[in-house]
Amino acid sequence: MTGTDTTRRDVARLDGGPAVEPEVRTLGEALVRAAASPGPDGGLVLVGRDGTERSRTYRQLLEDASRLLGGMRAAGASPGETVILQVADDLELLTAFWACVLGGLVPMPVGAGATADQRAEAPRLLRRVWEGYGRPKVVTGTGQPIAPEVTADPGWASAWLGDASSLLSHRADPHRSTAPHHSTDPDRSTDPHHHPTDLPHHRADPDETAVLLLTSGSTGVPKAVVLSHRNVLSRTAATVRTNRLDATTRSFNWMPLDHVGGLIMFHARDTYLGCHQVHGRLEWVLEDPLRWLTLMDRHRVDTTWAPNFAFGLINDQADRLRGLSLDLGRLRYVMNGGEAIRGGAVRRFLELLAPFGLAGDVMYPGWGMSETSAGVADCEFGASGTGDDRYVPVGRPQPGTSVRVVDERDAPLPVGVTGHLQVTGASVTAGYYRNAEQNRRSFTADGWFRSGDLAYVENGLLTVTGRADDVIELGGVACHGHEIEARVEDLDFVAPSYTVASVVTGRDGRSEELAVFFHQRGGPEVSEACRRIRDRVAETIGVEVHHVVPVLKEDVPKTGIGKLRRAGLRERFESARARAVRENPL
Repeated sequence: MTGTDTTRRDVARLDGGPAVEPEVRTLGEALVRAAASPGPDGGLVLVGRDGTERSRTYRQLLEDASRLLGGMRAAGASPGETVILQVADDLELLTAFWACVLGGLVPMPVGAGATADQRAEAPRLLRRVWEGYGRPKVVTGTGQPIAPEVTADPGWASAWLGDASSLLSHRADPHRSTAPHHSTDPDRSTDPHHHPTDLPHHRADPDETAVLLLTSGSTGVPKAVVLSHRNVLSRTAATVRTNRLDATTRSFNWMPLDHVGGLIMFHARDTYLGCHQVHGRLEWVLEDPLRWLTLMDRHRVDTTWAPNFAFGLINDQADRLRGLSLDLGRLRYVMNGGEAIRGGAVRRFLELLAPFGLAGDVMYPGWGMSETSAGVADCEFGASGTGDDRYVPVGRPQPGTSVRVVDERDAPLPVGVTGHLQVTGASVTAGYYRNAEQNRRSFTADGWFRSGDLAYVENGLLTVTGRADDVIELGGVACHGHEIEARVEDLDFVAPSYTVASVVTGRDGRSEELAVFFHQRGGPEVSEACRRIRDRVAETIGVEVHHVVPVLKEDVPKTGIGKLRRAGLRERFESARARAVRENPL
């Protein structure tokens, strides 16, 4: 071993123990099991953009997925092929996802857009992904626009299987070959326009690819994480045991179902359990965050999750909470993951909702990513007992997962020292799809995955401080952008979740300066607001803010689950300043 010389007990490594053996071998078997023996009232509820609800039992989901699979097979899809799914309607998306799983096809969900801006960008995103991954088969949502450059491509006619509604209702494209799926069963229908629900399913191996999940934040071709059935089910079985989940669980998720949190952490897990699961639309909740609470009351939810910004949105509605009648006493597991966790926001959330029956021990900060099949570590908020708000522990790894903290040369660091977080285990991806160079960079010589996060281990708990590429070092002070953003949003005239702290290039083209972008709501004049922001950051963080920039909410780029895309604002700011210098040279 090179690097730091430590004794074994001092090494910053945590082991979750042996993996839990899943009760089924593949995701398809999980759906078949749920359809055959659902929980007390197991099934899905999908809440639309207008708040209307649609329900499906697991049996109906299985039947619809089997029917849609028949349509895909008739349109030319074969086991092993990748199928891009860009489907805006949640029910159609889940049906298409399970159709792929049952048929041995490999679904690659592509975001159709949770906001108006994202929906406008969706056709271009589909084009980048389709072209970037070799023009595979595609299923789109009913009535969704497709970029003209894509439809004009000679390969599109054979790649596009159809829209989900047409495939489900057996309306074949008259201009497409409709050769039936070949079956050894003579009783199967040979009519290419008829796709019965009892078509034979593909018998998958646990190590076959179950899904390809795109990573967010890229303006080019997003990386695609390869997750096998074993990856997903190992993580599922581990969290079921660790968090005492079963068929009586009642969950609510409002993050997009093309994201690992919505699709794998909640939907796939709950299908494995055969429990009651509710999914809302992100934009519908963002229009009025209290809808999150009212839906949990209505559906007697005990399990939910969101990134930390969502808890801040509830805190911002404190005045409106007084007029509500809610029963949140059933909630027992609230997962907080996906971005940096702010202790102050968590405590405020728990305090505000205590009068509605919310217990003080329900919040579980956690860590995971698409590459680990979602969350693989968590613990009760306050488990460290330190009360330190700067960084919040995210707990211990679940069974089947190990984490370690290392230096720049992959040598283990001592307990209490911040370094690079690496992970290994049954739920960790084998790599990125068709991306050998990224795979070489992402894995160590001994097979650990480089997460890109900084972290430390102390008192038997993992604490993630932030992304390695988010560290800001100015004037001898090192911190993460999210720490500056949290201090700025303590000011009551700053709207939560729209603040971005970023280093920008100085006018000399060499130095670095700190810029803070914020959205103001009421309060002082803009000049006074900017002064107070500068003072706040200087007092609490100890760094100078060179630029304070008011922005509109729509100017702040975010990922599909509402996380900030800091690089976009930096690029826009530097481009605008370069243009100003050209037009008005000194």
